[in-house]
Amino acid sequence: MEWRGGMIPHIGLSKDVPPENQTIANNSVSLRKNSTQWNQYRGPNRDGHIPAQGVVINWEEKPKPLWKVSSGAGHSSVIISGKTVFTLEQIGNSETLLARDLSSGKEKWKVAQHTKWDDMMSGTGPRSTPTLLNGKIFTLFSNGVLCCVNAKTGKAEWKTNTIDTEYEYPEWGISCSPLIWNELIILNLGGEKSAVRAYSVNDGKLVWESDLFGKGVYISSSILTLLGEDHLLAAVEGKIAGLNPKTGKTLWEKSWKIFLNNVQITQPIALSQNSFLLSAGYGKGAECWTLSQGANKEYLIETSWKSKNLKSKFSNPVLKNGYLYGLSENLLVCMEAKTGELKWRGKKYGYGRILVSKDKLLILGNTGVLSIVEASPNKFKEVFSGQLLSEARCWNGPALAGGYLVAMNGEELSCFDWEK
Repeated sequence: MEWRGGMIPHIGLSKDVPPENQTIANNSVSLRKNSTQWNQYRGPNRDGHIPAQGVVINWEEKPKPLWKVSSGAGHSSVIISGKTVFTLEQIGNSETLLARDLSSGKEKWKVAQHTKWDDMMSGTGPRSTPTLLNGKIFTLFSNGVLCCVNAKTGKAEWKTNTIDTEYEYPEWGISCSPLIWNELIILNLGGEKSAVRAYSVNDGKLVWESDLFGKGVYISSSILTLLGEDHLLAAVEGKIAGLNPKTGKTLWEKSWKIFLNNVQITQPIALSQNSFLLSAGYGKGAECWTLSQGANKEYLIETSWKSKNLKSKFSNPVLKNGYLYGLSENLLVCMEAKTGELKWRGKKYGYGRILVSKDKLLILGNTGVLSIVEASPNKFKEVFSGQLLSEARCWNGPALAGGYLVAMNGEELSCFDWEK
């Protein structure tokens, strides 16, 4: 019995597969030179946008499988740098950061932290995605330990505990992914003393603590440029806030209530130089908040528009050429970002991840189905849809670099060549 994305129990019969039959690792393949990377949660810019690949992608067909290996449980996303794939998985009683060869899936090194998160609704394993910068990987484990590892050797350079002894874990565990900004590692953990904390990339020492406090949620910190200034978007239960990323001081805050769980899951999206999008499931819908300054330079927030047509449960929408594309619960929709006007409704793709390239949407659903849809507001047009992974629950974000698509779920990690 497992809980699918809609929180509806799925019951079925299954049989255990011997471990030796779960691994299908091919001999190493010859890789093209790859100048692109996928170094953090939701891609290089943390916005779901696929960078230029250096090759032509064959969007109309399923990518060619290169190799497949067994993977541990968890919902972390994949990252790629050069000829190495990095993942965070649950292996036994340890959350394990693994580096694998992009040409074969073979293990290069691993770093384990003795901890295990498990809950009835979302299962076992880590939720956070590592961040890679300047040859170092910064990983947040589910027990609050933050560590820095050399990406080539796997040697740990430092580690630090980021939570207090009285810390109250969110229901689904620590889910935020490290944000690196100006040599700071910023974490939106929640806490009754300080909800957001920044650490030095050099030694892991605490640099600042926010004056914002409250119970933790699931979003990762993000930096949005609003009114010409950097605003660190953060959240606690029932509230969204903008912080000064240099100091952690609160610039503004506003109530944001979500029925049932009251915690923000999807990431805010900058829509213009002074507005951004918030969206949630559980009947909440989407809102465009517009920021301005009063006579005394205090920040003012107004709602420009609201819509029930985009109820993003935990699939982050993407913005492309002034239009929003996202899963409203499990139904793909397109909306005009400026007005919130619905342009079209497409098909149901389950609960999964959405990425966008120059003119295509890549959707990896929660049952391992890969779908490609035209990123056009004129009409809904599906280009391709087919089973990519096993049907095990897939809440993990894929990575696409140099034409190589790497995807995983709680059972397998697979690499595909998508060059046309």
